[in-house]
Amino acid sequence: MAKKCPYALRRSVFALWGLGAIFLSSPANAAGLEVAPTTLQIEPSQNANGITLNNSGALPLRAQVRVFEWTQKDNRDLLTPTTALTVSPPMLQIAPGGTQLLRVIRTSPPVAEGQEAAYRLIIDELPPAESPAPVNAEPTPPTKATTALTFLMRYSLPVFLGPEPHPTIGTQLAWTVEKTPKTWTFKLKNNAPTRAQIADIEAITADDKRIKLANGLLGYALAGQTMEWSVPAPVTQQRIVGYEALINRFTQALNVSSP
Repeated sequence: MAKKCPYALRRSVFALWGLGAIFLSSPANAAGLEVAPTTLQIEPSQNANGITLNNSGALPLRAQVRVFEWTQKDNRDLLTPTTALTVSPPMLQIAPGGTQLLRVIRTSPPVAEGQEAAYRLIIDELPPAESPAPVNAEPTPPTKATTALTFLMRYSLPVFLGPEPHPTIGTQLAWTVEKTPKTWTFKLKNNAPTRAQIADIEAITADDKRIKLANGLLGYALAGQTMEWSVPAPVTQQRIVGYEALINRFTQALNVSSP
């Protein structure tokens, strides 16, 4: 039986790796943007849903918000501009200690019953509107790099259209494990009509002990897609008889063709 676990958490196509994380880091420090929730579900009966942005920093916070269709191919996440969803407001400024409701609005027909559409909400935290130059600093001529929009932090949040995935989705997932002395690679074919979020993989030994192979979120396999993740090989001589993981926040056995 599945057990639920409160897991914490240009017009061309571009790819992003590691989209399981809430944000993609950048060299600069963020001003203190907090986002809740970190995953947004828009049910078939809903036309919109929202997230709350909070500025926990001491300075005003500026951000740009965009939404992209999210697909997967060749073990990569692909983001493509879309008109199926829109956001309001797309540009925002939050005072220190203030909050802002961000609405994500469906502008397309609902997805077919039992199906799911996946998107990514990209929130770019922007530099302050005016950053004073150092005293006696020489002016810098504008270049293509300096005139382009820069950001302090980029947050990437999943948005799904459709019903919540069924708790026992694990039965529709086909796994294989390729083992080398240094790494084990888990390859997942998602045969379900909805996403599979994978976290906390454990190996089960013949004497029913658990060996932690991966801590935290590994990523997603979208409906009908194949993804893979490599983890360090465990140091053990015990025979492995099975595996478990958090699948959409429920502990479930992995349907592995050969342990």
